[in-house]
Amino acid sequence: MFDLLFSYAYRFLKRYLGVHRHLPERAQTLIWMIALYDFNFALSSVFINIFLYKKNGDLLVPGYFNFASYPAIMLAFWAGGHISKKWGHLLPYQLGFGFNALVFLVVLILQDRAPSYPVILGILSGLGIGFYYLGQHSLTLDLTETKTRDYFLSLSMFLSSILRILAPALAGWVIQSFHPDNAVSGLIQSHSSTGYYLVFTLSLAIYLGLIAKSFQIDVKPTGKGFHFWRVLTLDNNRDWNRLLWTQFLLGLRNGVFWFIVGILVYRVSRNEAVVGSYNMLANFLAVLTAYGLSRWAEEKNRRWGIWVSALLCWAACIFLFWRIDYFSLLVYAVLNAVGVTWFQVSFSALSFEAVERAREAGERKLEYLAIREMPLGVGRVIGLGAFLLGLSQFGEMGLRTSLLVFGFCHMGVFFFLPRSQKS
Repeated sequence: MFDLLFSYAYRFLKRYLGVHRHLPERAQTLIWMIALYDFNFALSSVFINIFLYKKNGDLLVPGYFNFASYPAIMLAFWAGGHISKKWGHLLPYQLGFGFNALVFLVVLILQDRAPSYPVILGILSGLGIGFYYLGQHSLTLDLTETKTRDYFLSLSMFLSSILRILAPALAGWVIQSFHPDNAVSGLIQSHSSTGYYLVFTLSLAIYLGLIAKSFQIDVKPTGKGFHFWRVLTLDNNRDWNRLLWTQFLLGLRNGVFWFIVGILVYRVSRNEAVVGSYNMLANFLAVLTAYGLSRWAEEKNRRWGIWVSALLCWAACIFLFWRIDYFSLLVYAVLNAVGVTWFQVSFSALSFEAVERAREAGERKLEYLAIREMPLGVGRVIGLGAFLLGLSQFGEMGLRTSLLVFGFCHMGVFFFLPRSQKS
């Protein structure tokens, strides 16, 4: 089925977008698997958090879910590096699909009791995300060459972007279509969870299909050691060390905003279809922004782009600090989608250059990929921990103040950018 779907997509790209260059079969398979994973993540990631929240209307429950997932992501990157070097890059990729599938299998088994086990679900989710992304980055380096990598990434991003736009709206419509009209104390009754279980079943099926499809990718292990601590302690690696600080700052913000906005949209609307449409709008704006930047973004504008985009991200959070309603959430969606996409385009280019200039980067790329995740994960844990503390102590004001404070973290990145960059 995957081959048939990809053949239709490839023919569409060739006919309407001028895509004519050939890619090896393994690279084509990886593109479609990346796109399906992104579709599946967009389909269910927002709604697993809402599912955990809605039973008791307690933000702490999805908070604990994500708080448990962040250390698990770091652990998976570290363990995945050792597994990749010994048994090949494909195994962590498959483990990522497997642990993600386990999240939804456990939810479907526990059903309405699942919100009582947010930590277990969070650990499984974190392991799935960490193993998957380490495997994806590694396989991308394995299955592409320098001369074809940009072409590979552009096709992958295009397919993923289209599917990410469609996924949340589809999930929201399915869930909402099974809702009863009645509610108790503002909370939807438990038997309305049928739509959630259908979405989670679809996600489970896609992950299982991806595991089966992954066996078509043949990658041999390198047999080399994974020298995590050696890379971490290298001297005269100034730009790389500064990059780690920027990762920490980004983690402070990401730890909160990873999940909170979708829940706020649901809290205001009490309608999953609205949540799905909201995320569809945000993803669509992000795609338009990325396309616009591809037309005129230049190396000399990177630092200026980081500064302006970070300012847009913070301005979006000011509206959420002011009040949390339809208007402020809509303004946030517009400003944040443009700001975050612009920031990622400019920052990613700088960060990849810093990695390429790092010591022993040619033979230690896997170690650098794993280490880059560590300060990001630490920042997520600290940021979300402070958010949960503020929420439990100060309630709504603690929530809105946290959004304002952590929304500022993007601006702090500007002061830790690699200094040897001349742009």
